[in-house]
Amino acid sequence: MTVTVKNKRPLVVPQTIQRQAGIKAGDRLEVKASGRTITITAVGPTYQPTKAEWAAIRRGEAALARGESVSLSEFTNELDRHRRKTGGKSRRKLSR
Repeated sequence: MTVTVKNKRPLVVPQTIQRQAGIKAGDRLEVKASGRTITITAVGPTYQPTKAEWAAIRRGEAALARGESVSLSEFTNELDRHRRKTGGKSRRKLSR
């Protein structure tokens, strides 16, 4: 597809090209120019941890510095512990 650049209009990426590239409203794009070539690259979303997450990261880094470690299974069990039901099995109630 060829587009003509005009004085009064900004350079626009045609809708069909945006659709083919998977570019949607709100996507972040990085634009680089080298010589007569323009490269447009999608930039992934930047994630900003919360204060609680930063505190957990610092605690984890301190534990690693002390030489403490946790296996993956221990880690996943710790994450799932609050979701598990407590207590033993209860007997089924039979209807009479």
